[in-house]
Parts: sequence; C-alpha cells; structure tokens
Amino acid sequence: MTMNTIPDTKSLAEVDRARLLGALHKGGEAFLCSVAGVGEAACRLRPAENRWSVLECAEHVAVAEEVMLALVTGEKQARDPEGPKRDDRILRSGTNRSTRFDASDQSQPRGRFSTLAEAVAHFQAVRQRTFRLVEQTGDNLRATEVKHPHHVVGVISTYECLLLMGSHAQRHALQIDEVKNSPAYRTSAH
Repeated sequence: MTMNTIPDTKSLAEVDRARLLGALHKGGEAFLCSVAGVGEAACRLRPAENRWSVLECAEHVAVAEEVMLALVTGEKQARDPEGPKRDDRILRSGTNRSTRFDASDQSQPRGRFSTLAEAVAHFQAVRQRTFRLVEQTGDNLRATEVKHPHHVVGVISTYECLLLMGSHAQRHALQIDEVKNSPAYRTSAH
C-alpha cells in the first residue's frame, strides 16, 4: 500500500464552502422534490388536527430560510474558529424526524402565502441569496456565531447555521412526504 504524498491543495475554506454548498443543494432539492406535483387543493390537507399541511410546511421552510439568512448576514459575535464542530450532528438532524421541535414564533405558519407556488418561489429566491453569500464570502464563517441558539446544540457558528439551513429544508421535505403518505391525504387528495 502506498501513501499519497501529494499535499492537498484545497484550503479548509474551500472544503467548508463545498460542504455548505452541497448541504444547501441537497436540502433544497429534497424540499422541491417533496412539493413537486402537489396540487393547490391537496396542499391544504392536514394529516391530523394538530399537524401541518404541505402548504404550512412549505410556508415554514420559506420563512425559516429567510430568518436564518438574516441571522447569518446580521450582527454576529466573534468566536474561536477552532471551537466545537458539530457539522455532522447538524446534518444528521435533517434526516432524523424521531424528535419533534416547536418552530419559533417567527416561522410558525400564518397563511403568508396564498398558494404553494408562492411559498416555493419565496424559498427559491431566498435560497439563491444564500448560495450567493456562500459563494462570494471571504469571511471565516466558523469565526463568528449567530445570536439565535439552536434548540439542540446551543450557540452555533455562522457556518453551522448555514449547514442547518440545508438540513432544515431536508427535514421538512421528509415531513411533507409523511403528510403525503398519511391516510387522510391519500384518500382526500385523489
């Protein structure tokens, strides 16, 4: 077995940027696939009285995306860039629906969008701004933290918040799939 002695030419910043872009792309695609083909009548069906409809999930995702983008572009505090790295834990939270979390008051569904298409368009517009930020920033995103603590891991770096944006969209794509697979949705939507 030979060892590769060629040094890795990618800087940590490039690796971090690539990971962020990958997480954002994966989460965004999962969300868009989950809402694809859902009709306007079907998107309003709730699987149970205390559960969100597809439209409510999409509204939450679109609004939360905007809230988190404001956090990463707003006032932040300095932190040790070598502090705890919970990247994998944050990414795993996107695919684990075994624990429910309450949405922040800001991102609760309130009927902000009259159609599913409006909610999806809003999400896509904000996600494009997020992609541009990640692609263009020269900042060390691990050297600052956002003011909003994450309900599972506590205070998070700007980098971790951006990872969370990717996993959050993916988490709710899974929720939308759960809604679409519920008996109430399947019998009423078709």
